[in-house]
Amino acid sequence: MSKIKDPVWKYIIVVTLIIIGLLNLGTIFQGVVSVWNASYTVMMAIGLAYIINILMSHIERALKSLKKGKRVISLLLALLLIVLFLVLLVQLILPSLQNAIEVFTRSVPEAIASMNTFLEDIFKNNPQIAGFFQNMEVPNIEPATIYSWLLGGSKGVSNVLGAVLGIVGNVINWVLILILAIYFLLDKERFFRLYHRLTKLYMKPKHKEILDSCLDTVNQTFHSFIGGQFIEACILATLCSVGMLLLRMPYAVMIGIMVGFINIIPMVGAYIGGVVGFLMVLTVSPVQAVIFLVYLVVLQQIESNLIYPKVVGNSVGLPGIYVMISVIVLGSLAGIPGMLLGIPSVASLYKLLRRYITYKEGL
Repeated sequence: MSKIKDPVWKYIIVVTLIIIGLLNLGTIFQGVVSVWNASYTVMMAIGLAYIINILMSHIERALKSLKKGKRVISLLLALLLIVLFLVLLVQLILPSLQNAIEVFTRSVPEAIASMNTFLEDIFKNNPQIAGFFQNMEVPNIEPATIYSWLLGGSKGVSNVLGAVLGIVGNVINWVLILILAIYFLLDKERFFRLYHRLTKLYMKPKHKEILDSCLDTVNQTFHSFIGGQFIEACILATLCSVGMLLLRMPYAVMIGIMVGFINIIPMVGAYIGGVVGFLMVLTVSPVQAVIFLVYLVVLQQIESNLIYPKVVGNSVGLPGIYVMISVIVLGSLAGIPGMLLGIPSVASLYKLLRRYITYKEGL
């Protein structure tokens, strides 16, 4: 009798919990958001540690002959390589960007003078336009209005101060994230042992084996995705730089590197790189700026439809059509994080689902 009643009570408890959850959906959502905000720094540290570990694990395998200090040396070398890579990017980009800003600053007065001359010519040749502006009613500015402007100015100052404090807070937060990530990496075996102890304690061996296999698939997919993104960025940066050099455009290497690596952000990165590159080339030649836009549009079409699905799709084992769908759908749902994490997440689900279907077909 008890064997019949136990499952019934389990179903009743599950249904009751679902109903309670649906009735308190807003409270549950607020609780999830609160937990995420509270654990944001830790989660970001785990993510950063995961990315650094990809490089660190390769170095650690190369130093397998060392008996002591292998973990610390591998971590230091990984961080050093990342810092050197970032410094190299800054050294390649910053001088050209500084030069472009200086040229743009010098060209602004000339552009304003040209615009004034152009407007004066229009008013001289078209007196009806000048008469229209002369007949316009100019609003009377009251002292109260000036006082409100001053208040707005003080708010503007407070907004600037708030932005500065926000930047400082973000810098401190990222330093804390880096420190936590280093601690995770130095003692990562402790967390692996804890996982295996808990799963052995609370899961059947068969279920643990399935979970281990699924997590291994997800881990390999994310590893391959990060490597594929880096390769794709290098390919795009090279193509953009070489094309601009052949077309004799200014700032070719700097713009090419910027376009390649900012394009890691799917969909949005292409527009950001295009706008910044266009403005930089515009400081030298408007005609070349238009040519740059045309070339970049063609290159982006090739990259989006041929290079990205092949390189990234093949690296994670996901067909190109699913790569594009995952970027569009998850990007619209979760923004930039959805674009970045959508492809490896969908690829992991795709592999696991394909493995499950193959298993069921074999029964």
